[in-house]
Amino acid sequence: MIYDISVITMLALFLFSFVVLIRWILKKFFKINIPNLSRIRIVVVSLLSGLLIVGLGYQFRTSAQKRMDEQSESKAAIESSKKARAKSESKAALESSKKAQAKRESKAAIESSKKARAKSESKAALESSKKAQAKRESKAAIESSKKARAKSESKAALESSKKAQAKSESKAAIESSKKAKTKKPKQQYKNIETIFNMHSIKYLSNRRIFAKGAGVVLRNFKVIDFGADKMKQYHVLIAPKNASHTYFLLVFGDDLYKGRITYDSRITVFGSLNGKSRINDSQINSGIAQRYAGKRVILVLIDKIQVKN
Repeated sequence: MIYDISVITMLALFLFSFVVLIRWILKKFFKINIPNLSRIRIVVVSLLSGLLIVGLGYQFRTSAQKRMDEQSESKAAIESSKKARAKSESKAALESSKKAQAKRESKAAIESSKKARAKSESKAALESSKKAQAKRESKAAIESSKKARAKSESKAALESSKKAQAKSESKAAIESSKKAKTKKPKQQYKNIETIFNMHSIKYLSNRRIFAKGAGVVLRNFKVIDFGADKMKQYHVLIAPKNASHTYFLLVFGDDLYKGRITYDSRITVFGSLNGKSRINDSQINSGIAQRYAGKRVILVLIDKIQVKN
């Protein structure tokens, strides 16, 4: 606007000067005087002429200038659009960044919560496993204690049974020896080696032994081992010469024999066979060697005993 006013002013001054110069030339050289052309009128005419010239010049601008103006305006609009778009994109990016950050923080919080929960569950499972293991171990210990107690009671019962059996056998032997002493048998004694096979007799049934074993003599059997219990009963393990692993067990008191017995002694026994048995704790405790524990033996009811040293 200021530019346009300055252009109009300059054009008006130029026209005013031009008109004054023309008037002076006409009056000086050609003696022509224009009386009605005053200075105020010249100024007004000059201003109007300048405005007219500027308006026409503005209307008849070149296409290049118009394109330049349009380009300038378009460029300004594009720049404004770019600035607005950049501002919008920056705002959107900021919002997106905030959302992404919030999402990451939320995801991190969820992961942390999951880890804490998993850790808590793992700890609870470990505690539960420890309790279950302790319960199982306690139960196993109780079961083991019960089994050990039952085994101990069973062993004690077995020991008691064995002692009762040994006592019964000892008592039976004593009764037999007393009867034999008070009442001497009238039957003739037969050599046991002619009635039984000394290698297989220990495998026979008690029924066959009882049936054929009455009134026999065990002649010159060798002493395998011997001992004595607290009741002063002798426990002597003997065997025939030709079958040293077939054992006969003698249990007797000093009423039948008061002499000395050694490993070199030879014993002759008159009596009857009283079935089969095994070496038990009673015999081992009396002094018979442990290696004979559980061995098969044939029991003998003694009528008379003879010992050769």
